[in-house]
Amino acid sequence: MKPVLRTLIAAAIVTASSTVFAQAVPGTSQGAVAATAKNFDVFVDRPTGFTFVKLPGGWKFAGKVSPSDMRHLPSTVLTSVVADEPVQIADDQARK
Repeated sequence: MKPVLRTLIAAAIVTASSTVFAQAVPGTSQGAVAATAKNFDVFVDRPTGFTFVKLPGGWKFAGKVSPSDMRHLPSTVLTSVVADEPVQIADDQARK
């Protein structure tokens, strides 16, 4: 099994178990609704397959998921995320 897939599955299990223990209300499908990421949530960028894990210190790149693995992502994996803080663009970049 690929190391990235193992990381995704482990992070999904941790996320799912913490949700169960916190007795949170189950959410809707993550693919259709943007969610606010919590610590140890897994995010996969659909166009690139890049995978990130939200750690207490920020987002950490975990690897890349193959197109065939993209079709079999667990329901706890986020595919769209609402930014915690507004995106800031430098003045030089905004004018270009």
